[in-house]
Amino acid sequence: MQKLKILLILLLPALLLTACSKESEETILLNAKNKLEEAKKLDSENKPEEAKKAYGEAIEMYKNFLTEYPSSPKAPEVYSSIAKIYVDNLRDYNNAIKYYDELSQKHPGTKESKYGMFMVAFIYDEMLKNKDKAKENYKKFLDKYPKDEDPNEKMSESARMMLQMLDENRSIEDIIKNTSKDTTKKEEPKKDDVKKDDVKKDGEKKEAPKNSDQDGNPTDNDNDQKKP
Repeated sequence: MQKLKILLILLLPALLLTACSKESEETILLNAKNKLEEAKKLDSENKPEEAKKAYGEAIEMYKNFLTEYPSSPKAPEVYSSIAKIYVDNLRDYNNAIKYYDELSQKHPGTKESKYGMFMVAFIYDEMLKNKDKAKENYKKFLDKYPKDEDPNEKMSESARMMLQMLDENRSIEDIIKNTSKDTTKKEEPKKDDVKKDDVKKDGEKKEAPKNSDQDGNPTDNDNDQKKP
């Protein structure tokens, strides 16, 4: 018992130091945001190596957040931020897929998770040109999100169109052209309908009433036409 007390006394300062040195969620996120802004500035100044290093440091800060606060409500957004840096700034698509996958697995049901699932399919499709994996992940996405609850998102609609393009080996331009043709066909009147309209118009011309006055008598114009 005496030894346990001594051990606790020795460990207490270390525990207090650890607790005091732990950064808050807000501090970590602010530092990561500032580092990301620094990286973008270096990018704009055409300093690719320095920018790449700064992007990496920003990612490490975000990863530290996930280690320290894995259950934070802000965790899904942090996962998305990491993956976005890998896609947009570092062109590291495999790591982007890794973090989008983790996001979907650890935080299902969030809007970030839905976006992450879509992006995995999109990256396979557009960046990695792996059509089989793209189709697999578009189907997986549509199984979970068959339609958009928010009409402004249009992710399910887009996924369905992308999958159709892959299945039919067509480009989006082809689909748009065919859609335009179908619309034009629907709007064009049938030939029979046009003929019927012409017949009706001719009949109306033949049956046009003569000009008459209020009492129903022919007007002077009609009488003039009857005169030899």
